Amino acid sequence: MVVTLKDVADACNVSYSTVSKALKNSPLVKPKTKELIQQKAVEMNYIPNNSARALVSKRSNTIGLIWPSVDRVAVTHLVSEINIALKDLGFVMFLSIDDLSVASKKFVEFGCDGIIVFDEGPSTNLSPEVYRNIPVVAYGVARNMDYPIINVNHRQAMIMAIDALIEQNITTIDYIGDIHTTDARQLAKKEAIIDYCTQHNINYRLVDSQGLSALETETAVKSYYKHKSIAPGVICGSYDITLGTINALDVNRHQPVIYSYDNIPQIKKLDYPVHAIGVPTTTIAEKVVAVLNEVITNETTVDTVYNLEPQITSHN
Repeated sequence: MVVTLKDVADACNVSYSTVSKALKNSPLVKPKTKELIQQKAVEMNYIPNNSARALVSKRSNTIGLIWPSVDRVAVTHLVSEINIALKDLGFVMFLSIDDLSVASKKFVEFGCDGIIVFDEGPSTNLSPEVYRNIPVVAYGVARNMDYPIINVNHRQAMIMAIDALIEQNITTIDYIGDIHTTDARQLAKKEAIIDYCTQHNINYRLVDSQGLSALETETAVKSYYKHKSIAPGVICGSYDITLGTINALDVNRHQPVIYSYDNIPQIKKLDYPVHAIGVPTTTIAEKVVAVLNEVITNETTVDTVYNLEPQITSHN
C-alpha cells in the first residue's frame, strides 16, 4: 500500500502542510518536529509523489536523453558527465536508446522538462510537435536547426591534430575513421582531413574503421594494414577507434604519433601514449545542460549555435 503525506501527518499528529514543509527541510518547522517527521517518513517508507508535485509546479525536474549507442566508451562517458551536470541542477535524467522520433514523443508524454539529443544523422528526425512543445538541445555539428545545438567544432580539432603533426616534421598521415557514414559529426572530421591535407600538400590516407566501435575497428584495421605499413602520423576519429587501432597493430614496434578524437580521461589508461583532441567532455556536458536549463527556466529565444573550442591534451 502506498504511503501518503496524510499517512505521515496522522502518524506524527501534525497537519498535512507541516509534513510537506518538513520534508522540504523548511525553516518554518521547528527542528524537533522536523526531525520527528523526517524519521517517521523513513520508517514508513514514504516516497514523494513527483507526479502530483509536477501538476502544481508544472515542472517534473526530469530530462530525457536519447542515447545513440551502448557500445562506445566515449559516448557512455559523455552521458555520465551530462548526468552529473543535471544532478547538480536538481534534475533526474531518463535514458532511451529507442528511435529518436519515438523516444522524443515518449518524453513529451511523460512530462519531461527538456530533451537532449545526439545530432548524428544528416538532418533532424524530431518532429515540430516535439521541439515546439518541449525545450530541446542537441550535441553535434553547427547547422540550421529549430533548437539550440552545441557545436564542438570537429573540423577545427582535425586541423589542430594535423598542425601538431606537421610541427613534429610528420607529413604522412593516416586518418582512421568511419568513412562511409551519414553521421554529420564523422563527415565533418573526414572532410576536414581531406581539405586541409590537400591544401597543405600533406600525404594522407583514409582508413575505413567500418564503424565506431573498438571491435569493428580492430577487424577493419587488421585487414587494411595486412600488406601496408602504418603512417608515422595517425589521427583516429574517436577514442573507441583508437582503442581498436592499438589492439589491431603492433604500435610499439612502429611507434606512430597518434592523435585521438574524444578528449576523455580514459586516454590515460591506454598502454600506448596518445594525444587527445577535442573539447573535454566535462565542458561539453556542462554547456549542454546550462543551455537546456536556460531555455527551461527563462522560456526565451536563445542562440541557435553555441561554439566550443577544441583542445589537445597529451598523455605520455
